[in-house]
Amino acid sequence: MNKIVSFLLPCLCFLLAAAAAAETFSFTIPDVYLKGGPAKEPVLLNVTGTGRVKTVPDQVVISARIYTEEKKAGEAFDENQFKMRYLMDKLLPLGIPREKIATESLSIYPVYKENSSKVDKYAVDRSIKIFQDDMDRISPILDALIDSQIDDIGNIQFMVKDLEQKYEEALEEAATDCRRRAKTLAAGMGAKIVDMKAMSYSFGGGDYGALPRMAAGYLAMEAADEAYNQMIVPSEVTTTVTVNATYEVEYVGD
Repeated sequence: MNKIVSFLLPCLCFLLAAAAAAETFSFTIPDVYLKGGPAKEPVLLNVTGTGRVKTVPDQVVISARIYTEEKKAGEAFDENQFKMRYLMDKLLPLGIPREKIATESLSIYPVYKENSSKVDKYAVDRSIKIFQDDMDRISPILDALIDSQIDDIGNIQFMVKDLEQKYEEALEEAATDCRRRAKTLAAGMGAKIVDMKAMSYSFGGGDYGALPRMAAGYLAMEAADEAYNQMIVPSEVTTTVTVNATYEVEYVGD
């Protein structure tokens, strides 16, 4: 019996030691070493593309101001209304619809005597805008304003009615330019595009450039001369969009 115990006791100790050793030195090999080395940082390529679409304005907006003063507010308003009706009678025969002649603002306020709080008279100030799609009618509209003794002919602004379409065209051109640049740069460096990581875009606005126009006073002197119409010409409008993209590239060699 003692012999059996003497034999089993060393075996049991060996097994316990082996179990303890196995528990102490157990570990897991990280995947990065199983794949052959540490992971590489991705190579990123940042590219900017630009899209520009040029067009000619197809609408003109002419601003004007009708100002009247009278001792009574009602009289000032009636005179202002009379000037407005007179102007409408000049504009409607030109083929300009009523809805294209808009009152932007109308205000009635007292005018005080100098250095006094006493009301001297009342003023009516009306701002109007005339929208026109036919550029050849700019001269007749200005003639009508001058003939109606309008106090102030303001800005002559040229616009593009369908600017949203031009924006979308410029956006598509910018995206195409961005992809083309990315492919060209990657190929030139012996790499290929494997993924797109980020993308953004921005609208650069519409650049109307210099818009030739004439002062109201000079127009009054030249109202009978059709030549001044040739001096009011819309400039070309450029709509610009920028696209920024970040691509992941992989080197493939020459």
